[in-house]
Amino acid sequence: MKNKAIVIALLTSIFGLQYISTRASDNLFTRGPGFWSKSSDEHATGFFQKLTPHESQRENWYAVTPYIAEFWCTASNVALLGVGLYYGSPELIAAGTVSVVSHTIPKRWLLYVDKLGVLCATSKVIRTYPVVLNNPWLLFPIAGVAGVNAIDAYCARKKGYTVPHVIWHCAAAAAAGLYLSHC
Repeated sequence: MKNKAIVIALLTSIFGLQYISTRASDNLFTRGPGFWSKSSDEHATGFFQKLTPHESQRENWYAVTPYIAEFWCTASNVALLGVGLYYGSPELIAAGTVSVVSHTIPKRWLLYVDKLGVLCATSKVIRTYPVVLNNPWLLFPIAGVAGVNAIDAYCARKKGYTVPHVIWHCAAAAAAGLYLSHC
C-alpha cells in the first residue's frame, strides 16, 4: 500500500509542477483571427465562448493555417495517438484526441477537457501500478516527463517558447510507450 501511495504522489505531482513560477507577466503569443475564433471572442463571457487563457496559450494562433490555432502543438500529438494505437490504449488515444482538439480550437472549456484527457492517461498508470512496482526504473521516464512539463510551463509563460510543449507531447508519448510495453 505504501508503494502505491508513492506512485500516486509522483503522478499527481506532475500536475502541480506545471504551475510553479508560471504566471505570465505579458501576453507573449499573438492571437490572430482564424476559423475558430475572432477578436471579439476576447471579451466573451459564456462558458463555451471564452478563449483559452493567455497563460495556457502555447504558440501564436493561426500562424500556419487559419483552421488550426496552435499548429505545432496539434501536430505533435501524432506521437501520442501513434503510441496509443500501437499499444491499443484507449486512455492514450483519448488524451491525444482531446489534446488535438484543444490545440486546434482555442476555447477554455476544451482546455479543461484536455486536462481530463491527461488525467485519463495518468489513471492507466495508477490502475496498473504493479508495473511500476515490478519495474521501479520506470519512475525515471515519468519524472522526466514531469520535468519537461515544468520547463514547458515556464518557457511558454515566461519566455514565449513553443518548442518545449512540442517536446512535452513527444516525451509523454515516449514514456507512455515505454510504460505500455511493460503492461
